[in-house]
Amino acid sequence: MSKLIWFLSFPLFVVIFWLGWVVAHGNFYKPGDDIGYNLGLVGSLMMLVLLTYTLRKSLKFARNWGQLKYWFYFHMTCGIFGPILVIFHSGFHLHSVNATVAFSSMVIVASSGLIGRYAYVRIHKGMSGSKHSLNELRQELTDSQNVIFIELKPYPEVIGILEGFNHYALESNPGFLGKTARPLVLPVYRQIARYRANKLLPSKSREARRLSLFVEDYLYGTERFSQFKIFEQIFSLWHVVHIPLVYLLAATAIWHVIAVHMY
Repeated sequence: MSKLIWFLSFPLFVVIFWLGWVVAHGNFYKPGDDIGYNLGLVGSLMMLVLLTYTLRKSLKFARNWGQLKYWFYFHMTCGIFGPILVIFHSGFHLHSVNATVAFSSMVIVASSGLIGRYAYVRIHKGMSGSKHSLNELRQELTDSQNVIFIELKPYPEVIGILEGFNHYALESNPGFLGKTARPLVLPVYRQIARYRANKLLPSKSREARRLSLFVEDYLYGTERFSQFKIFEQIFSLWHVVHIPLVYLLAATAIWHVIAVHMY
């Protein structure tokens, strides 16, 4: 489902980038004009409204206000399009120190949100808010391995590729450099292993597509299990850092609005 959403969103972001280029190189409006002002107002309100997701998660009386995953999608949507509207409000030009500070804070918080989202989906079951455990992922990987190695019995070379990836991903003593590099390198290795495995499977058939999906799921499950503890730590650290950044954004945004209307 998430892949479909990103696929359908791609043309929209292409149009947004094109409009951004046009606005940045044109002189259609200024931040204080009606168009620029209203873009900034709507974008700011969207970034304010996205905080309702935190209320939905934290307050007991709000826990029956719909499924959490839909609130998360709403939170992400506002967190993406709110800053985009604020950027268009600026006309892609920063005319004062006040605007630069507010804009920089917004970019930092939005970037932090994307990092948090990436870590979140690595340790949770989709967007349901239910957290995985290491034992659950280990059992899922074992079950997947039992099935896929039977399915791929006619293709021993493919099994060898998967076992090689498994050995690298789950190596218990990779050393300091290996531990540091593995979270960055592992997704690349996964794509390489997937490509090599698909080259050895029969092409252009329903059976090939089915086996290819098995391979993809197994490789992703191995990567996810290998990196679970790392992303758990990243997400915990992100929580500590992100909240003060949100307060910083709120403070700079309020000061920006006050300064604009005073001067």
